[in-house]
Amino acid sequence: MSIRNTNTWIRLAYMILFTLLLMAARLVVSLVVIVQFLLVLVAGHDNENLRNLGQGLGKWIYQTVMFLTFNTENKPFPFDEWPEIDPAEGYSVRTAEAVEDAEFVEAEEDDDVPSFTASEDIEQLDDEQKKDS
Repeated sequence: MSIRNTNTWIRLAYMILFTLLLMAARLVVSLVVIVQFLLVLVAGHDNENLRNLGQGLGKWIYQTVMFLTFNTENKPFPFDEWPEIDPAEGYSVRTAEAVEDAEFVEAEEDDDVPSFTASEDIEQLDDEQKKDS
């Protein structure tokens, strides 16, 4: 009978622990998001350390959810190594002067493209009704 299996009850204790850690991680991720956004607003670029922390937390959260949903028996950090960080390019705000001309594409005007605006449709209907009268 599986209800008497001590491994299942031990896993329940780990699951409760990781559920509590997951709730704390959600708070930390929220703080990282807010601070990163404020840094981009003020300084114009993100913070690499916060970006790496956010990536590590995201991977740890994934590992934790996989454990909690019985998709793996591997317990995440602190019972395993902290997830490896993949190098990521930072975010920075570019001013309009910094954008090169080659990045802008001029749109060509084409009279053959149908319009879906109501005002033009009404004008066309009025013109057709005048012709029919």
